[in-house]
Amino acid sequence: MKELTCPSCGGKLGSDRRNPNIELCSQCNKAFTFQKIHSEATGEPKLRLIPVPDRIAYEPLEKKERKKTGWEPYGWKRGVALTILFFVLMFIMYGPKVYERYQMDHGNVTTEAQE
Repeated sequence: MKELTCPSCGGKLGSDRRNPNIELCSQCNKAFTFQKIHSEATGEPKLRLIPVPDRIAYEPLEKKERKKTGWEPYGWKRGVALTILFFVLMFIMYGPKVYERYQMDHGNVTTEAQE
């Protein structure tokens, strides 16, 4: 196998201990990765050295705050809906009894005790 040399300074390339896919130059400390290319002209494989950037320019995307619709756990629409639901259920459960008591108080309905 052929010894790899740095294309920048001509120094000897050795593999990195932390990442075996990266070759480091012993003189200028530049990092390279290599890629095997099959040459169609000669039919032999070639190694192509690709410089590794020192730092990748990465900026995380800012999360957009969701628009409040009122249906959040403590939103106003949910509170109004639950309040209306409460009164509807109370009317369904106790409405007939309240109406019967109203009729008794106003004399339209007679009971055995009033006779």
